[in-house]
Amino acid sequence: MTSSHSKRTLSVEGEPWQPVRPPKRGQDRTAFNAFMLLPGISLSFYAAALGRSRSSISAYRAAAIEASQSDPAITAAVDAAVSAMRAEHGLQMARLRGRAHLPSWSRLAIGEYRKRGFSRREIAAAFRCSPGTVANVLQGKGTSYALFSGERRLTSAQRNPPGRWARS
Repeated sequence: MTSSHSKRTLSVEGEPWQPVRPPKRGQDRTAFNAFMLLPGISLSFYAAALGRSRSSISAYRAAAIEASQSDPAITAAVDAAVSAMRAEHGLQMARLRGRAHLPSWSRLAIGEYRKRGFSRREIAAAFRCSPGTVANVLQGKGTSYALFSGERRLTSAQRNPPGRWARS
C-alpha cells in the first residue's frame, strides 16, 4: 500500500519530444528528413503521429533516404537526434502512437523506467499498453524485428519449420 506521500508517477520532464511535421514547399527539409530516418520507428507509428497514410509515409521515407545520400547534414541530424533521445522521449512516443506498435525507443524506455523502480502496472498505464506487453518487453519477447536495423528476426520454429512444411 502506498500513501499519497510516497506515490510516484511517470512524468515527462525536460524538453518534450514532438514529431517533425512535413515542411511546406520551398522550406528546408533537413529536420523532417532526419525525423523520417530515425531508427526503430515503424511506418505505422509515423502514420499515427503525423496523421498521414502509410503510403504517404513510405514516400516521405524514400525521399528522405534519397536526400540523405547527397546531403551529409541529414545523417548528422539523425545522429544528433539519436544521441539526444531519453527515456522520457520514449514515453512521449508511446503516448502519440495511437494503435501502432510501440516504437523501439518506447521499449527501451520501459526497461529504463523499470530500473527506476516503477511497477509493471504503473509503466503500462503511463505507456498506454497492457501489463502483459510490459512483461513481454522486459523479458525480451516479441522482438520480431531487430531494434535499430529493422531487419526481420525469425523464431527458431520459423527458421527450422516442421518436416511437413520443409521444402523437398
